Amino acid sequence: MIAGPSTMPLPMRVISAPPFTPFPQPGFLGGVSGGPLVALFAMQAGAAALSAIAVAGGGRWPDLRIPGVLVLIAALGHVLLWGGLVVPVRRFAAATARMAAHARVDLVPRGRIAELDRVALGLYRFHPGGVSRRSSRPRRLVVRLAAAPVLVALLVLGWVVPSAVATVGGAALPVEEVVRAAGVRADERAAELDAALGRGLTALERAADPPTGGVVADPATTVNGVLAAERLFRSVAVVDRAGRPIVTAGPAFDEPLAILPAVPRVVQANTSGSEPLVRASAPMGDGATALVAEFDPRALNDVIRAAGGNTRVVDPQRATVLDSGGYTAFEPLDDPALGELVASLSPQAPRAERPVDGRGAATRLVSAPGAPTDLGWVLVEERGVAVAALADDGSRRATLVVIAVTASLALGALAWTTVTVVLPARRLARHVERLAAGDEVPPLAPQRLDELGTAVAATNQFVVVRSGEAGR
Repeated sequence: MIAGPSTMPLPMRVISAPPFTPFPQPGFLGGVSGGPLVALFAMQAGAAALSAIAVAGGGRWPDLRIPGVLVLIAALGHVLLWGGLVVPVRRFAAATARMAAHARVDLVPRGRIAELDRVALGLYRFHPGGVSRRSSRPRRLVVRLAAAPVLVALLVLGWVVPSAVATVGGAALPVEEVVRAAGVRADERAAELDAALGRGLTALERAADPPTGGVVADPATTVNGVLAAERLFRSVAVVDRAGRPIVTAGPAFDEPLAILPAVPRVVQANTSGSEPLVRASAPMGDGATALVAEFDPRALNDVIRAAGGNTRVVDPQRATVLDSGGYTAFEPLDDPALGELVASLSPQAPRAERPVDGRGAATRLVSAPGAPTDLGWVLVEERGVAVAALADDGSRRATLVVIAVTASLALGALAWTTVTVVLPARRLARHVERLAAGDEVPPLAPQRLDELGTAVAATNQFVVVRSGEAGR
């Protein structure tokens, strides 16, 4: 007799669910403390940098109270962020991990943080014995998770504003020195603008009447060559005696040409409109035509633009034709003190400068009266006392940079904390409340490998286990 297969039952193996492993692993630096650590490091580094600037500058600036207050804010910020955000979230994540490992919801305590307390209260709905009245009572005093980063951000802003104001407003120079500096700058800007106008006119003269004494044979080549060689021009044309363009390089002239001067000259062709029209003209060798170029106002504006002051140019009607700080063309010079300073100029007195309402102001005739580039323009240079002092004080400039960088890093890190910690905690609270209400919702995906990710994964596992038990 052939023995058949054994019918003895095999011993059953009980396969337990794998233990719940919380994350992050020890030493992981991207947890909920990442943003707060960056904010605190930025404040401490800023305080150290400000102290170093004060020492290097001989104690002139910054006042040591500025970094001292920042150190206090960093210390208080550490207490607020760790007490109101980092520690509660870490404890809550550890509690939810124990809950998932032991399938016991009572291991998750309620707390004083509103979002975490909502999660705990929602999880209590899954307790087999129901929810006691005491467990379901609302907390009398709860604090939102965003309170700590918001309070620290307000403290940082409360430090930034007065520190920056004190740094800028405390700068001071003798007003006479500021006036003298404004005069030097006015001399430089006026000379540069006059030279630019003269350079354009000279280029036009050479092209209109070649030094070899020959006559221009190809007007199109001439106008294109002048436009390519002189960056101050935006249009160049050969015109007849009546001012009608024969050939043009660049945009066509918007305004008709007036009767051309018989000698090389620069003129202002308008006193109103969207921009000043400044033209240079030179008679050509044939005696019947002239070479005319129109300056680009933006290029002329770049000539007078420089850091540290405000430079404008007004025409004989005291209307603005150029301004280094941006302007509306032909805007009147409505400052009475500056108007008086402009009116004081004459061919015999082409320079004037004096203090004006806490500023150093200087005026200069751009070109010598009667010169080919004389448009009757007056250059007005203004320089604020505080701005001038700040420009000459390296310690204050460095202090402003450190204040700006420190505030940007700290506030950015706090905003990042709000986005990566507070908002996910609120999503988890809403998710658990919907589950507790009996809604069919899919598991919430843990978006971060940190303590909140641990809480989300633990909640998902616990809900699955409880749902399976309820199904049996």
